[in-house]
Amino acid sequence: MESVVASLQHEVQRKLGRCMLRLQQYERLLKSMVASMSLTGPIDQLRAVQNEQVCGRRNRTLGTLVGIFTGCHLTKASRDVEVEQGDDIAFGNPAAAWASVRFNISMSPELHAQTKAGLAELVDLRNDLVHHLIENFDISDENGCRAASSHLDSCYEQIDGHYRVLKTWASSLSESQAQVSALLQSKAFEIAFVNGMKPNASVCWPTSPIVEYLREAETACQVGGWTSLDAAIKYVSKKSRDQVPTKYGCKTWRQVLKRSGQFDARSVAGSNDSTGQTWYRSSSDNVVPG
Repeated sequence: MESVVASLQHEVQRKLGRCMLRLQQYERLLKSMVASMSLTGPIDQLRAVQNEQVCGRRNRTLGTLVGIFTGCHLTKASRDVEVEQGDDIAFGNPAAAWASVRFNISMSPELHAQTKAGLAELVDLRNDLVHHLIENFDISDENGCRAASSHLDSCYEQIDGHYRVLKTWASSLSESQAQVSALLQSKAFEIAFVNGMKPNASVCWPTSPIVEYLREAETACQVGGWTSLDAAIKYVSKKSRDQVPTKYGCKTWRQVLKRSGQFDARSVAGSNDSTGQTWYRSSSDNVVPG
């Protein structure tokens, strides 16, 4: 009789160990996902930021990780994408290029509620296995061992099911991150982000570099509230030889002033022995706040 109970106890131990190992795999994968689903910092330090977040999640419990995941990254599907307003960035160095990236897993409201409830049950199951198994089952006798063994089989099915779902999410997350990484390294992104050119080849004038340089020149070269376009051209050329009208579909700098819609311009006729000049200033409707 003792040998039968001992054998059953060994089986309970094996199955409990199997459950705990699967739970650890689940926690490890969830930690990695949570640490990489939201990143904010200098572009050249995002990898270090992620590593720091991984270290910060290392000692978090499953309940804490699930809370972060469901509270920040598990969302209800919506036609309108809502931008989080609470994540204000404290820029340590305004001259550095910063980035903020967030990945969410979106699903229908019904599935969202089911998923949250399922994850809460998983946390309760984990805590029950860790703290209360031998309180709930008397593994000193044969019947208690058999009941515990059956219970652990059921627990493993639940844990493994959650783990397989999490692996699917992790795979989708990895693919999305790879696509974003490829976009950030693409020529199209460089044109849009660096040069202010939209995918349809139109120009986002208010944030385009050439307009920014013209505003800089205005600050440096203005006389009586107006800036000589000739002086501005020289100023911009010294700052960046790449910033020329043809890059933005214009033939002349006057066209840049007109098409951008960001400036007022006027022409001043020259004397007999000099040519006329164009002067400009930021339009009062487009002055960028300091």
